[in-house]
Amino acid sequence: MGSHQRFPSKLSMSSLKPSISRSLNPGALSYRRELGSEGLVLRWSTAADKAGCVMVSCLAALETEGQESESTMRYYEPFTDDAFHAGSSNHWALCVDTSPSKDLPSTREPQSYAEQMRMAAKSAPERVVALVYLLPTEFSFDSDAVRVPVGRTRIVACQRAYRGETVMKALFDMVNARAAATGCAFMLASGAPGYYRTYDYEYAINVGRGLVTHVSDLRPYTPPADDPFSYNLREATLDDLPAIERLVQVLAPRANTEIFIGVKDTATLRAQLRWALGDRPEAYSGPEYPVHPFFVLEKCDVNEEEPRIVAAAGLTMYKRSHGADVSPLLWDGMENVSAVVQALVPALINAGNELPVQGRAPGQLETLDWTIADAHPLRRWLMALQLAVPTPETSRFDPSSALWVSILSLPRFLSALVPALNARLAAAVHIFGANYTAALHISASRAMGGSVILRVTHGAVSIVSAANAKSDPDQKVSLPRAALIQLLMGYASWCELKKIFPDVAVEPAAVPLVEVLFPKRSVSSSMHL
Repeated sequence: MGSHQRFPSKLSMSSLKPSISRSLNPGALSYRRELGSEGLVLRWSTAADKAGCVMVSCLAALETEGQESESTMRYYEPFTDDAFHAGSSNHWALCVDTSPSKDLPSTREPQSYAEQMRMAAKSAPERVVALVYLLPTEFSFDSDAVRVPVGRTRIVACQRAYRGETVMKALFDMVNARAAATGCAFMLASGAPGYYRTYDYEYAINVGRGLVTHVSDLRPYTPPADDPFSYNLREATLDDLPAIERLVQVLAPRANTEIFIGVKDTATLRAQLRWALGDRPEAYSGPEYPVHPFFVLEKCDVNEEEPRIVAAAGLTMYKRSHGADVSPLLWDGMENVSAVVQALVPALINAGNELPVQGRAPGQLETLDWTIADAHPLRRWLMALQLAVPTPETSRFDPSSALWVSILSLPRFLSALVPALNARLAAAVHIFGANYTAALHISASRAMGGSVILRVTHGAVSIVSAANAKSDPDQKVSLPRAALIQLLMGYASWCELKKIFPDVAVEPAAVPLVEVLFPKRSVSSSMHL
């Protein structure tokens, strides 16, 4: 996500004053609204906006306007295609400029892909100048007790001349309205923290910093001489798709995970795996859209006719350094994990050394960077067997592991989580008793939908409703917005937050219920596709 500082704009604040809207809800696909009197219009995207969306998205990667690189354009182009993510062509909240273009139309044919994309964006009758891309996803809570829809602001960008609070706030309002209409329990973002805080996002999820393998530090691996099995690493093919799907499901939310990011239904998972393995529409099948190597580890047994796939990993080679990124990392959950890890790491290093990388001679791989959650089952084994070490802690913000959360409606959030809350209460029946009844008053700002009463009847949540300050009970939970979001998302317990935020207040009689309903949680994610 590119930073969004204030720059001198060609638009005055008076001209940016929103006009009276006579259109539909901002989340509706048919929504269209004029923004001021200078030709700016808010609307949702169509397939015809492809070039404009791609060009403006490049600014999120800190590209310079007018000098966007072809590789960055090609990276963002699939996000506009429904074959990449279902509905991608209309998931973009746009601000377009409908005023006559000051650029003279070009009479010559574009000489390159980048020039073609740039000319198409500039010559469009409605030129995209700012955007927010909304990616629908799902989270699972408490071993798949419930799956809740989540809206992720995946790409946020704005041309320099149009930057300011009015345009971007209007786009976030559109995204929030679309998310509310589709029942999203909360919003998710990753990127510049100072920017997202202005739109009510707070840091609330830490997936983990990952691991790194230093190739020069590894000891040669020699399999036991009496081991009747051997392992073989090879590049995956489409024929391996069913086996890889099974590996993904092993790390899916049913496998006793507390919070699971990015749940995928079978159709979406299969489509994204096919994309990763190179089965793509013709428009994205050329060498300009590289297919990163995806490997499977087979266990070969003399008593079995066919080798069995026991693990898989994707490998992305770095062009500017002698390293490679490993993601996703999958395992079948049955094979001896120690043997799998010891066979996989040297095999991936050998494979990486053999892959052609521009500007690097073969055999010069120095590091493997493992993009995996702290809760990933293979993480502890990579460290225990001295095959990888945690990435160094630094004073820098780590955008790859941190996620920001905005809860637009506390009643909607808690209502969506009722099955998970009841699972936690059921596990604590020895603390409360089966007939436990109580009411919890959770204070929250208007930006989060206001305060809420959560009623527990006979050991289960029965009602989630808006609170009435005059008549509702005094068992209050009061936290500042950042701390409340972190508590609700399981980032920290209330007593941990109390040490950081002095204005955290929980009535003594409410402490046992708060500790059971909102404990600290671990976060899992099996793959990043």
